[in-house]
Amino acid sequence: MDHNLKCGRCENAAPGDLTSADAADWNAQWEAGHLTQLICPGCQTPADSAAAEANAAELRVAAEGGAQFVADPVICMTGTMAAPGTILYGEDHLRRVLRTGQAENLGAVESLPPGTRCVPTVGGVLIHPPTSVE
Repeated sequence: MDHNLKCGRCENAAPGDLTSADAADWNAQWEAGHLTQLICPGCQTPADSAAAEANAAELRVAAEGGAQFVADPVICMTGTMAAPGTILYGEDHLRRVLRTGQAENLGAVESLPPGTRCVPTVGGVLIHPPTSVE
């Protein structure tokens, strides 16, 4: 993967593959579904590290509970793009697309069943399927 990403604090170049072991200790900051900066291991504060651990723990617990993480920018809806239903998550992304005219690689999770919960988390959304009542 070829990119020009760098640490937002010291400007060291980020690893070429952000999914590699070399990138495992890098941290990211997100605001309103946008990556605002990467932070290299040498520039991370104890607060940055604690926040990353808390986010990772939230994702692990959610996955154990059956939730699925989807990275932003994404919209989650009960309908489809052709026949939209209820927007469960991502209205801010849709407003930004309407305002700017740019879809910014917007993803869509369509046809979610009624009762699905979509909970914002760092860098995306946790999709909790409805629990079955027996």
